[in-house]
Amino acid sequence: MQPLPRYRIYSRFRDYRAIASELLTGRANRGDSTRDLEAAVEKENDVAHAICVAKARVGIFVAIRALIEPGQKVILSPYTISDVINMVICAGGVPVFADLEPDTCNVDPADVEQLIDGDTGAVMITHLHGLACDVERIAAFCRKRGVPLIEDSAQAFGTRVAGRRVGTFGDVGIYSFGQYKNLNAFFGGMIVTPNPDLAARMRAEIDAFPIQEIGYYLSKVVAGVASDLATWPPLFKSLTYRVFRYGFLNDVGVLNSQVTVDIDPQLKRELPESYLRRMTPMQARIVLDQLPDVDDHIRARIAFAKLYHDGLNDIPELGLPPLRTDFSHMYTYFPIQPEDRDALLRHLMRERRDMAAQHLHNCADLPCFSEFHRDCENARRTARSVILLPTYPRYSQVDVERNIASIRRYYGRA
Repeated sequence: MQPLPRYRIYSRFRDYRAIASELLTGRANRGDSTRDLEAAVEKENDVAHAICVAKARVGIFVAIRALIEPGQKVILSPYTISDVINMVICAGGVPVFADLEPDTCNVDPADVEQLIDGDTGAVMITHLHGLACDVERIAAFCRKRGVPLIEDSAQAFGTRVAGRRVGTFGDVGIYSFGQYKNLNAFFGGMIVTPNPDLAARMRAEIDAFPIQEIGYYLSKVVAGVASDLATWPPLFKSLTYRVFRYGFLNDVGVLNSQVTVDIDPQLKRELPESYLRRMTPMQARIVLDQLPDVDDHIRARIAFAKLYHDGLNDIPELGLPPLRTDFSHMYTYFPIQPEDRDALLRHLMRERRDMAAQHLHNCADLPCFSEFHRDCENARRTARSVILLPTYPRYSQVDVERNIASIRRYYGRA
């Protein structure tokens, strides 16, 4: 039996209908909906200031520029997309890579703390896969040392620690509304901060940008339509999966590259001019319409994660993430870390299970960032081992159980 796809984007027919209507009527850039969205997130996350941005990574750039002096160090995880590192460099910072914890894919607080010195301008942590870092501990020692803290919460909108939303523990939090996030405007993001002076400086810079061009935004929507069609279960099971399964099992590069991200990382020292844009009101309206569903979707993901955990936790070779049901992990995916990743993936594909390696790099080892190299052994191991098990709300319990059964067969625990 053919599987459900490894991911589906958070889009709905009414999103496409709304976009088409706004484009046809010329309403896309009208109204105060960006401010409405900011006010909604301020209330929802109990944070004083929220500022919409066209891209989450531009929020990182703006935040770092506002917090550090040129040439200061920014301590961060190496296990991320290369453009996050580029945002630090373009903002005038010097990346300093902290290693990961062995089981969470998140940065190790002890390594972060020992790296802080007199040249440190900021610490940036990433709540990867929706799992909260040990943010209370990190925020405490950052305050003690007088070092600003930035939270990259691009994959973690709705994650809480002791009831408090991630993104609100530090000086600045960043959220993403990109195509594969749990709030999907096909493009866009948000900065939050408790600091009014910092908010004013960041807003002044962002307000000076021109608004996002509709043509460029439309190209993102078209990509969303293509993804939705390709992963529509009847088409996916009858065609898409067969094509990509063949490509994977036979090492067809042109097919495999279609589902791989960050293929050719490059160093950037200047921010591309095309990044300097503001979010359109139309994007804000799409996010506003999705906000009420966030917690229900997280509950669905946690339920799938519990199934995976209960079904696989007796296999020590896998390296499972922690099981948390208190919303401190929203399980954007359920990442496992087998040492024999490629062999396991081939087994799963042969058994008609659709899942994938994560294609994030250990940026500390990338040639383009060689001047910032640091030996991060856990990050190196993580980058070559992670497989992402599907958890999205439209997935099914039956497919989760089939994934578990297939993995158990591989390890001889049927």
